[in-house]
Amino acid sequence: MTSIPSIRAILSFVAAGRRGSFLEAAAQLQLTPSAVSHQIRLLEEDLGEKLFHRIGRNVTLTEIGERYHRDLSEALSLIERATDEVSRRNSVDVLSVGCAPSLASLWLMPRLPQFESLHPSLEIRLISSSEPTKLSDGSVDVDICYGSVPRLGSIATEEFPLETIVVACAPEVANGERPIRRPSDLVGHTLIKSEQTLYSWRQWAKDHGLEIDLNRGSRFRDAFMSIATAVEGRGVCLESYRLLQRDVERGNLVLPFGMTGPNLRCHTLTYVRSRLRSQKVSAFKQWLESAWLEDAAALEMGSRASVGDRHQERPFGL
Repeated sequence: MTSIPSIRAILSFVAAGRRGSFLEAAAQLQLTPSAVSHQIRLLEEDLGEKLFHRIGRNVTLTEIGERYHRDLSEALSLIERATDEVSRRNSVDVLSVGCAPSLASLWLMPRLPQFESLHPSLEIRLISSSEPTKLSDGSVDVDICYGSVPRLGSIATEEFPLETIVVACAPEVANGERPIRRPSDLVGHTLIKSEQTLYSWRQWAKDHGLEIDLNRGSRFRDAFMSIATAVEGRGVCLESYRLLQRDVERGNLVLPFGMTGPNLRCHTLTYVRSRLRSQKVSAFKQWLESAWLEDAAALEMGSRASVGDRHQERPFGL
């Protein structure tokens, strides 16, 4: 195997060939001219080829020297690019975010590109879990939980704004053989149930004074699975409009009773109080608050549009 010259000899040769002067190459490399000359002489001896024509204080590359200089310059450029890429990668700071599965998949993930474009030096590591993560062990920087969260001295908890719980189904279900126009029309329809919920079908039926068969229909742990099943036209779901919003806007789901439903505090942002001094945690918290508030306008427009094709002229009633 051919031996590789020392990196000092290669740098000396490339610098001298580029500058056309051992003196200027020495200044660039912060070496003495004699050291540069010595390195190039050793390189020529190792190769058994003359690389420079020496004319007084100036030097010019020989024909072989030009080809060798071109190849080594390309190799050094490749090394510089690779090193720069690794250096940039190491400079990226990672923000670990825990989030309840349904909010993560239906609301947070579609909006994360906006945060990443605003903070290109931050890389998001998203951890989806139904259970609150242990903030104290550093596994995540912030955690967005579903439901109530115990208040601890070192953990800050900030509740998200109220979310409206609404009835939703595919258009073909709402306008099918058994149209859904009022709550009593749900009797006999398949109800899709989420186990992780703050407001169940049982509570909904009680609030509307209805007797509904709650044994029929699919049952899922998380809301995003219930919503996906409703989109397929396999029943009616009862979920937060915040999670339904994209499918309503796309026409995959309709709200037979509009935005009528209880307003609940469903999600809570938690983080270790001392970590708010961290720029990445502070930046994410501010963006999250802004995104949620900005989304309210689109949510309001979506709620109005959800009524349009669903017989808006018929009032809500039992």
